[in-house]
Amino acid sequence: MNQEVVNTDIVILVVGAVLCLGVLYWLLSGNEASRLKDQYFRSVQLPRAQAEESLTRHVARLQEKHPGKTESWYLRHVLADLARDRR
Repeated sequence: MNQEVVNTDIVILVVGAVLCLGVLYWLLSGNEASRLKDQYFRSVQLPRAQAEESLTRHVARLQEKHPGKTESWYLRHVLADLARDRR
């Protein structure tokens, strides 16, 4: 009986830890996308509305070429393309 209680406690701890890591990943990935968008808006010399339209077009083009990636992946790719084009 005592061994069953210990095993149950371990399972609860592991499940709790996995849930916490999932929530942390979700929060950080959202923050990364916001940070990358802000970096894009600072990098382009366009009014905000035009910059948002431009970013939307770039991301849509990448989503067609590379479906199933995360928003952050697309944004990193757009920023890399922008940096490459400025060289």
